Amino acid sequence: MRHLCLAAAIALAAGCATGPGTSDPGAKQSAALHSAMSNKGQANLSLAQSYLASDRLEYAMDRANRALRSDPNSADVQVVLGMIREKLDDGARAGEHYARAAKLAPDTGHVLNVYAIWLCQEGNAAGADELFARAVKDVFYKNKELAYFNAAKCAQQVGQADKAAQYLRQGIELAPTNPALLERMAELQLQRGDYMSARAFYQRREAVGTPTAALVELGARIEDAAGDRAAAARHRQRLQDEFPVQEPTSPATEGSFQP
Repeated sequence: MRHLCLAAAIALAAGCATGPGTSDPGAKQSAALHSAMSNKGQANLSLAQSYLASDRLEYAMDRANRALRSDPNSADVQVVLGMIREKLDDGARAGEHYARAAKLAPDTGHVLNVYAIWLCQEGNAAGADELFARAVKDVFYKNKELAYFNAAKCAQQVGQADKAAQYLRQGIELAPTNPALLERMAELQLQRGDYMSARAFYQRREAVGTPTAALVELGARIEDAAGDRAAAARHRQRLQDEFPVQEPTSPATEGSFQP
C-alpha cells in the first residue's frame, strides 16, 4: 500500500491528474514538472511504477533505469528507484536514491516527504523532522497534511508527544475530516491521559465513516481509561458483532507512514 500511495503521489506531481486549461496554480506547477521529463522518460517511469505495484521488481528496475538514462536529473525517477531498492531490502541504496532526489528537488514537498519517511525509519528522527518542515513549505504541495501526519508519527516514536500533537493539529486544520489524522490524535490523547480530548477526536473520526476493528477497539480503550465501563462494553460488543475474525491493532504502533 505504501508503494501504491507513493506511485499515486508521483503521478500527481507529474501532472497526470491535470487537464489543459486548468487555472489551478498547483496544477500549472505540476504540468511544468511533467514537461521537464522526456516522453520516453515519462513512459518508462509509468511502467516502472506499474511493475512495482505488482511486485514485478526486475521489470520495474529495468524500466526505472531506462527512465534514468533518458532523464538523469529527474527526482521522481530517483524516488521510484529508492522504492524498488526498499522492496529489495537494499536500504542503503534506497537512501542514496532518496537523498539524490532531495538534492534534485530540494523544495518539492512530495519528494522531501518520502525521504523524511525513510530517514525516520532508519532512526534519524531529527533529520526527518527537518525535511518534513521543508516539505510543508512547498506552496504547490497539495497533500501537506500527509507530511504533518508523518512528522507526528515520527515524533511520537521518539517520545515527543507534545510535538506530535502539534503536528497533528496542524494537519487537522488543513484536512479536518482526514481519518488517519483524527484516529492518531485520539490515540495520542489517550496516551497523554487526556481522555475527554481522546473521546472527542474518536467521535470525529467515527463520524467520518468506514470504521475498522482498530478504531472500535480504540474507542473501548478510551472508555476504559475514562472509567465508563458500560460504554467500553458496548464498543467491545460492537467489535464482536462487526469484526468477528479481525485482530484489532493500535494505530500508534501499526499505522503506516503516508507518502
